[in-house]
Amino acid sequence: MPRTIGLYGGFFNPFHKGHLHVIQTALHSLSLEELVVLPTFRNPLKNNSHTESIEQQISNIQSEIDLPNVKISDFEHSHQITSTQELLRKIQNKYPLNSCYLIIGLDQLGKLHLWKEYQWIIQNISICVIYRPRYDDYIENSQVQKENPELFMPNLDKFINNSMPCIHIIENDGVDISSSELRY
Repeated sequence: MPRTIGLYGGFFNPFHKGHLHVIQTALHSLSLEELVVLPTFRNPLKNNSHTESIEQQISNIQSEIDLPNVKISDFEHSHQITSTQELLRKIQNKYPLNSCYLIIGLDQLGKLHLWKEYQWIIQNISICVIYRPRYDDYIENSQVQKENPELFMPNLDKFINNSMPCIHIIENDGVDISSSELRY
């Protein structure tokens, strides 16, 4: 079964051109039929202070994205999801995970070993990592890559055509911006 759905979660506080770059890169590189943007309900690794309602967050994100195959969903909020593992377990009731990619930024690859049940995640869904400037050390030195080098596919075609969950880093120009910098 080909993977046709991208899942891209994040705090998006605020949504910026770096997030849009991730979405556009994933859509183009993976030939996705649909990319679902999932604003995070609660991130255990961050200060969870949103100043906007989920409705306002979705409205703000939609105003920045003019792509027909991108859907912004309140799924995490409506189910009060607190981890990616919990999200994926709930999503697999609707979509088999082997039809999906988890889309993350390179900064998250360096933190992936801190995610709740990260081993379950990397064994159950293919992960597409989009390059971000300033995080080059994570390309070769993430704890996940050190522990699971066999999961990393250096070639995009092999990644797309691999039937087992695996990880690929799309190394492109990236966008050097972060939400935390914009908030301060």
